[in-house]
Amino acid sequence: MDTVRELQFGPGMRAERLTEAAFLIAAIFTQDVRFAGVTFVLTLLQVVSPRWAPVAQIVARFVRFRGQHHIGDMYFDLAGSRGACAISLLAQCTCLALIAAGFPITGFVLLTVPTASFLIAPTLGFCAGCWFYVLGRDWFSRRGWLRGGFDDHHDIAVDGQAPRHQPQLRPAPQR
Repeated sequence: MDTVRELQFGPGMRAERLTEAAFLIAAIFTQDVRFAGVTFVLTLLQVVSPRWAPVAQIVARFVRFRGQHHIGDMYFDLAGSRGACAISLLAQCTCLALIAAGFPITGFVLLTVPTASFLIAPTLGFCAGCWFYVLGRDWFSRRGWLRGGFDDHHDIAVDGQAPRHQPQLRPAPQR
């Protein structure tokens, strides 16, 4: 089994995000922080390594991706997923800290933000955390504060420069 391919194009990461959203929804409606703790741990694992997504790994073992994919439907990206999970982890930390500090209403209301992102990503294909991560990465790269060499960020076209080493990412010629 090609784990990266299964995570990129198979249903595993979608199931992972929906599971994380389900635990956050349970935490919000029951006002029980332990449910949010499960999502916190799942997100923390993915910050360490995007391949440490236990629900996605289990789903990938049973439901294989057999179809054709297009570059536009790629869901899983090592750098983007890790960055998005780091942003989500910061949001969850803030929410859990507010709840622990005695502001449960504010904490649970703000916990709806990562919950919404976990629901929107697999259903609509837009990941807010990935968007913020790529936006920040490109901003640092344009200013020269970030150079190529880690987590595949040198594969991304910045300022309209198409990567030469990956011709499949170049747009088709116009007629």
